[in-house]
Amino acid sequence: MNKVEVDSTSRLPDEVLTHILSFLTTKEAVQTCVLSKRWINIWAVVPILDINHYGFEKVGVHDCSAAYDGCSGGCKNALIMSVVRFERLMTGFLDNRAPTNLERFCCARHIHNFEHDASVGWIDRVALLMPLDIDILITGGTDNSLDLPDLVFSCTSLQYLNIALYTRVKTIIRPVSINLPSLKFLELTWVELPDDFAQKFFIGCPSLERLKLCSCDLYFSDISSEVLKELTLINCTLYEQMQISCPHLISLCMTINLKRDGISLKNMSCLVNVNITLFGDDVPNLNLLGGLSNAAKLVLHIGTPVLKEQLEKDIPNCRIFNNLKKLVVGGKCDMFYDFHLIAFLLKHSPNLKELELLPIESQGQIQEPRQDISGDVLFQCEYLETVKICNKCRYKLSSELINAVIKTLGIYVKQIGNMIIV
Repeated sequence: MNKVEVDSTSRLPDEVLTHILSFLTTKEAVQTCVLSKRWINIWAVVPILDINHYGFEKVGVHDCSAAYDGCSGGCKNALIMSVVRFERLMTGFLDNRAPTNLERFCCARHIHNFEHDASVGWIDRVALLMPLDIDILITGGTDNSLDLPDLVFSCTSLQYLNIALYTRVKTIIRPVSINLPSLKFLELTWVELPDDFAQKFFIGCPSLERLKLCSCDLYFSDISSEVLKELTLINCTLYEQMQISCPHLISLCMTINLKRDGISLKNMSCLVNVNITLFGDDVPNLNLLGGLSNAAKLVLHIGTPVLKEQLEKDIPNCRIFNNLKKLVVGGKCDMFYDFHLIAFLLKHSPNLKELELLPIESQGQIQEPRQDISGDVLFQCEYLETVKICNKCRYKLSSELINAVIKTLGIYVKQIGNMIIV
């Protein structure tokens, strides 16, 4: 930017300049203070803080950090200096920033092997600026657990909170109290949530509409909310029997590894979109089907034969799926040998338009589907617009089995509009 451009830009109002700087990273915004006296303090009132530790690296994190002990002296010093520069900027910025409300704070931080006592205490200072959004990504780490400050869970202005901690040791989220009255959306990744977390959380977050937990260890047994609309549990491990009761929930997406017990759904009268994938070999009970009766789209993946058996035991609780238009069922290939569960789902879905079958890989011998299913499921659905069979698993279904599946479907469906094999 030449002198003429600087002078003309400097005549713009503060609100315009801060809006322009909000499109830069915080490091870039601070550097504008050298342009002229007019710019010296503009960065201090920018409503968005975007600080990325990787921008301070003069050597690649992935090249040197993991093998730090084997790095040359220059490499080690460069990594150490990157940490020093990052912490210096954080401290200086928070010390000098104007005490105005913050719209968004976004920070990416890498913890190196040598940082045995790495701290993220600056999160508390950010929370004091009353931000609307906080988005934190922390990677790397040592064998020590990360100590996450509590104040971020008592920020009354906060509407959006995303904390992803890809560290060696999962961080236990155990705040003394939770008071987030304005929070609408929470996403947590790679953390451990203890038995008392859910109770504190749903009491302290009365406005929460969207909850997303990714790759988390869950030790609590209840998710109950009168306002939650979207619940996503991706690649989470569940260590307790869990009950989910959310009468205003619209969307439910779960990929769960059940370690000790099952899962049950109740009070799901508004549920429309459902995607459930379950794994686990020691599951005493499931109570799912009764809570899915209002779904318009149901995707159901059963990862083990034990879970399939338990889900079939849940069939007596199954209601009529009057709203169901699309059904996707996946599982071990023996689900295509024994149509018991699929047949019941068809029977209870009078308005179904589309059926999709997704076999999961199986190394066992594939048998022709059974047709001697009990009389109470021998019925015929009048019409399906589309039936799709996806044959993309590692152990592909033979053409003989696919033909047998199509033949078996003919027992339950009078007319199929389109049969698609992909």
